[in-house]
Amino acid sequence: MITPNQEYYRRLITSEYRLAPKFNAMVRKMVGYNCQLDTSILKIVEMFDLDTATADQLDIIGACVGVSRDLTFEPTPAGRGEIICPSPTEMAKDSGEESIYMVYKTPRPSDLEEIDVICGYNPPDIEDAPLITDSVYRVMIKARIVQNVWEGNVLDLYEMWSNLFPENLGIQIQDLQDMSYNIVLVGEYTGLMRELIMHGYIIPKPEGVRINTLSFISTDGMPIFAYDYNTLNYSGYKSHWLQAKETE
Repeated sequence: MITPNQEYYRRLITSEYRLAPKFNAMVRKMVGYNCQLDTSILKIVEMFDLDTATADQLDIIGACVGVSRDLTFEPTPAGRGEIICPSPTEMAKDSGEESIYMVYKTPRPSDLEEIDVICGYNPPDIEDAPLITDSVYRVMIKARIVQNVWEGNVLDLYEMWSNLFPENLGIQIQDLQDMSYNIVLVGEYTGLMRELIMHGYIIPKPEGVRINTLSFISTDGMPIFAYDYNTLNYSGYKSHWLQAKETE
């Protein structure tokens, strides 16, 4: 419809019927119905907007582009974000008024009720929180869209990457011109996002092209170590050294 304003359409009635109450009521009813229909359609479009969609709507979008919350690999404890207790040395240093560590209380065993143990209850969000949250799944969907439309141009990939991640999470690509390339990911990626990247969920890879080296590095603004280089991104021994992980 041109406008949801019912009076706009009523004013289009010819003079012959303009003062007919029943005809005017019929026009208002018909226009009102179509206005509600248009509003419902616009709400559906809004609910399936990738930047605002949640839960089931995201699942439907993911199915359309070809990616699911069900992963093809088992994330490591680091990727799952499991709680890791600090060492005794670290706990000894934690001597302030408030602990620097997040404290999660444990339930009291039923057969040890008379014994003095650490008691309490697990926060409910630990057991119920899904592994692939909406925010992570949204990045996976956008990455799959990039994989579906990317034509192999390195400059295009830089632009697509800037749309996927904030400025502090960057990518550097070295095209070796032999159907292979090296990738350096700069910034503090989460453990789960690192594993998604290593298992091919994020970075597009054309068929027949090999990723020789995939490296994660946090440079804190410093360049990456490289021989015979003195540029903004690569420099000598005072730079950050890479830790490479081979991919299949």
